[in-house]
Amino acid sequence: VAGKVTEFKPNTGAVLKFGNKPALLVRTSDGQFKAFSAVCTHLDCTVQFKKDAGIIWCACHNGQYDLNGRNIAGPPPRPLDEYRVIVQAEEVLISKKV
Repeated sequence: VAGKVTEFKPNTGAVLKFGNKPALLVRTSDGQFKAFSAVCTHLDCTVQFKKDAGIIWCACHNGQYDLNGRNIAGPPPRPLDEYRVIVQAEEVLISKKV
């Protein structure tokens, strides 16, 4: 359980504990939820949502990902792992895709 829907405002992102690695939960400006591994595919730094640019960003080497997790700039060699998001009874749940 990531939290309640009301805890995540549109156009925000939050790094959350997900097992033994962090996850990034993004609520897009249109209210959709997307979740990814928060571990950069370059050198395992933690990524974050950059609201002003509308991207997922890694501060270590300026790696950039779009809101579908695809690597779009910088050194990351592959996309972020995407997780499944389920909104159920006002709670946001994240799980690995099967």
